[in-house]
Amino acid sequence: MVRRNIILSDSLDRSLGEAATLLGEKKSGIVTKALAQYLDRLDLLIAHERASEYEANPESSLSADELRRRLDL
Repeated sequence: MVRRNIILSDSLDRSLGEAATLLGEKKSGIVTKALAQYLDRLDLLIAHERASEYEANPESSLSADELRRRLDL
């Protein structure tokens, strides 16, 4: 585990405290879960964007054989 310091607005910290009390969890646990969900969603958005780019121009992709040739594998 790595320790990080973050700065929150007063209202966000208050909401975090209320959520921690309601759920019986530590604030750090809630922040960790929220950040993991955010990063998972970001990964999904990036994947959708790349898929859309491919669908718009499939000719720009490389076959496995072409990739091997370009990488001298």
